[in-house]
Amino acid sequence: MRAKFGIVGLDKMLNGGLIEKKVYLIAGGNGSGKTLLALRFLLEGLNKGERCLYISVDKPPSMVLQSAMLGFGWNLSRLSVMDAVPSEALYSTSPSIRDITAKGEITMGHQGGGKQVEKGELSVEGLGIKLMEHLKTTSYQRIVMDSLSIFKKFAVAEDKELPGVHKLFNLFQHIGATTLITTAIENVDLRAEYLLSSGVIEIEKTLKKTGYERFIRVVKMRGSEYDSNRKRMYITEDGIFVLR
Repeated sequence: MRAKFGIVGLDKMLNGGLIEKKVYLIAGGNGSGKTLLALRFLLEGLNKGERCLYISVDKPPSMVLQSAMLGFGWNLSRLSVMDAVPSEALYSTSPSIRDITAKGEITMGHQGGGKQVEKGELSVEGLGIKLMEHLKTTSYQRIVMDSLSIFKKFAVAEDKELPGVHKLFNLFQHIGATTLITTAIENVDLRAEYLLSSGVIEIEKTLKKTGYERFIRVVKMRGSEYDSNRKRMYITEDGIFVLR
């Protein structure tokens, strides 16, 4: 079975969509469209009656989802949400902050207003505890974590970054949902993430004389044929489009 994005050009590049129950990366620069692409993936799942979860680590999820709903008319009201945005205390410039990983707040509910679970630490272990506890009563077909870059910065100590990333990927693989993890691509070493993921989609945003242009490329897709050619990607008020 394939998990489609609902974007014809991209699904064609992926030979029909993503292989289900695996973990994938969406990598790109700031403002390239990583979050929107991931949300479009969740929207497609919701439209098919699937249960979907959005884990926000970068920005307050209400801000992200309202922007998508108002800007594109996407109905994300049935989307389950986990707010794992680091607390303000974590944004301190103190060098000791990295060593104190149990700082953030994680709450879970439905976008329309749901019951919150107790607060927990912002760490791989804390995220795992929250997810596994929630999964005792709810299962998901699609999950998005947005973004790995912020999570690594505030939840994984520098000297434990590789083991932390490995544990995170193992966690999502164990859950068994089709999972997308967004990550920044500038000035970071993503060799471990590229190796651990089942597939990688890169989005490039470049400045031309006529304005910004976006391109999308499938870098890796384990166990499936795919089109690796770089294609133009458009984000308009009507949605996301990829030229075939």
